[in-house]
Amino acid sequence: MFETRKEFLLEIKSRTGLKSLEEADRLAQTVISLIKSRIGPELSEEVARKISQDLAMGWRSIALPQEAMEMQEMMFELEEGDVKPPQGEQYPPEYG
Repeated sequence: MFETRKEFLLEIKSRTGLKSLEEADRLAQTVISLIKSRIGPELSEEVARKISQDLAMGWRSIALPQEAMEMQEMMFELEEGDVKPPQGEQYPPEYG
């Protein structure tokens, strides 16, 4: 039906009356995330194998709601200064 993510988003925009592709993208990501949480990772991967490569890349890039929440919490903690970002190995001064 759709070969590209842009075609898919244009259809969402048209059907919903949204004003921009960005709004359509946010809606699509929200709905796909909820679907993925319902169907689970195995069926989600099967869906990705059945659609075009461009759509599959988008599908796979959308996090499950729990993953998204964990990422938001981690980013909030970093912004608040409660947690320091991981640092590379610390070497003695003689190693430059």
